[in-house]
Amino acid sequence: MKTTILFSLLLFPFFGSAQLTDITASIVQNPGNLNAYIHEPVKKTSGKIPLVLVLHGCNQDATEIASGSGWNKLADSLNFLVLYPEQKAANNMIKCFNWFAKDDQEKDKGEIASIHEMVKYAVSHYPIDTSKIFIYGVSAGAAMSVNYMACYPGSINSGAILAGTSYKQVDSPMKSFSQMKQPTMFNDSILRQRLHSQDSLYKGEFPHLIVIHGTDDKVVQYGNGEVLVKQWKTAFKIVSESQKQVQGGPATPTIMRTDYKDEKGRSVIILYKANKWGHYLMIDPGPAINQGGEVSKHAKDGDFFSTYQIAKDWNLTK
Repeated sequence: MKTTILFSLLLFPFFGSAQLTDITASIVQNPGNLNAYIHEPVKKTSGKIPLVLVLHGCNQDATEIASGSGWNKLADSLNFLVLYPEQKAANNMIKCFNWFAKDDQEKDKGEIASIHEMVKYAVSHYPIDTSKIFIYGVSAGAAMSVNYMACYPGSINSGAILAGTSYKQVDSPMKSFSQMKQPTMFNDSILRQRLHSQDSLYKGEFPHLIVIHGTDDKVVQYGNGEVLVKQWKTAFKIVSESQKQVQGGPATPTIMRTDYKDEKGRSVIILYKANKWGHYLMIDPGPAINQGGEVSKHAKDGDFFSTYQIAKDWNLTK
């Protein structure tokens, strides 16, 4: 029996969420000095496939966010590639992406530029459908994902921001603490100007936006999600808003979903407001396709697999 178990461990040493390939050395232009990992879906199929970027939070790394979020399980089931940028302690002592630093908020500079080089590498080495590139971030990774969406809007279809901030909500580390606790609700003009600051002549569409935020978040106060939605509404012509309660399991907190639709009837912004939920990734461990994730100090079982819901909103589950 022990021999069989040992053989299985040797044969499948990284089964599941830890199936990550280090591609850092292949990212030639890496001004932000980040690590990079890729997860390829188990099933190899012909044709183009989507790409999902996943950015971890503070005190995390690529392996933890991969296991906690359950993205690799979905990638294997639904056939898409997952790219994990990873912060180094040399850049930030607690491994936060430096979303608050001026140079890391600017196109073609710092960590933003490194992440963009990773995307270009993936597109050039894998059969990526460039119309289906998505970005997902948690906490500091969420704020950095917003930075990326604002700096390279034409390269991203949609972004999912879990406990993040608006673009250029702050421009220094010291301001980040106060704004995370009590964000300033800037007016539309300021928010629009910041969103378009990288290219005032950009005429294309901005990425669609999904925001998931808990009302009891003590690290990144819920108002930050509201400011982000307010900012993103300046990029679209919103003609209708509708709200409904999300159906989950018995232990799921009350989650209200608000859809902001444009003149084409598309939900270009979706806000999930999780009542009495703190600064944790909401997951639902289990074997079903709509279950997944692993409980950790950053992820809690909320009887709701938020990762699957995001994939569903991105039409990856069809």
